[in-house]
Amino acid sequence: MAVLVVSDDLKRQHTPVVTPVTTVTGHNSRNFGYSIEERICHVIDASEVELKPSEIARKIHAPHKPAAGQYTSVRVICARLLQRGLVIQPYPETYCSKITYSVRFVPLMLHNVRLHSNLCVDVKSEVVSEVVGGVGIKVVFGSERRKVSGVISCDAGMSRDTCLFAVNRWFELVESKLGFCLNDLVLTTWELNKDHAGIRIDGIQCVTKRDLYGMIERTYQKEANLVRKEWKVSTPMSLNKFEEAVSKGLAGLEKAHDLKDLRDEVRGVWKALKFNNSRMLELGRCVEAVSKSQLSLVDRVVDLEKGLVLLSSTVSKLVEV
Repeated sequence: MAVLVVSDDLKRQHTPVVTPVTTVTGHNSRNFGYSIEERICHVIDASEVELKPSEIARKIHAPHKPAAGQYTSVRVICARLLQRGLVIQPYPETYCSKITYSVRFVPLMLHNVRLHSNLCVDVKSEVVSEVVGGVGIKVVFGSERRKVSGVISCDAGMSRDTCLFAVNRWFELVESKLGFCLNDLVLTTWELNKDHAGIRIDGIQCVTKRDLYGMIERTYQKEANLVRKEWKVSTPMSLNKFEEAVSKGLAGLEKAHDLKDLRDEVRGVWKALKFNNSRMLELGRCVEAVSKSQLSLVDRVVDLEKGLVLLSSTVSKLVEV
């Protein structure tokens, strides 16, 4: 049965607002009128970004500060909701109900994975393609070069699990035609991209640059309010290396960029230190020249004093004469 509850604050403002609340039992029913799981799901659904259990607990028990046991309860219930598939976990210790392109969490997606393998048997030229869940899988058999190649593409981008599932499906298509497994598969190129919603680039359409490690980085306006940033890796690698790189994401590449930036920073500091040392050397030379001139002046004064003493003695002798 629904119970009509009128807010005390609204009573004071003389604004009659009525809210239907489901009556439940338990220690949480005295504040909100529904279970802790429902309140956690409501907070996660209403959030535009992913939340940590501590943030969820503070939102639920606001304006009061949650106790240690309440933090633990929220963490346990979030893990339970994740197992039941009611929420998702973009990365450890964070929860959200959907993939959001906000400031805090921008998912890293895969796109345009190209791979090929050389064959030692004659094959018939053929092209096999299929689309599963928006992911396009294409297999090309070449009789002239005895090669099988393929492309796995998805305009929206693929997660790690989706990409590995598509690669596995590509293997199944190849093996169904050849009748045996491939051994020397090589991934030639693949792309990583991040989509940022609510952003617009004015004045330019696309920015492309190539770093020292052969990776191409491109930023362009994908849609009216969507900016896409892509990284294209053109280094051939095996499937195991590819899986390792995908699992790590851009961690290794970002470390390389950070190392390069650190080297540039150290080089700039070294140049500044070198310039400072040169100025200090010039200043030291000037101080040395001034000190030498002062010493020569002191020597002259000493010589003058000696001359005066000699002159005074001579004058004394003349006076005696």
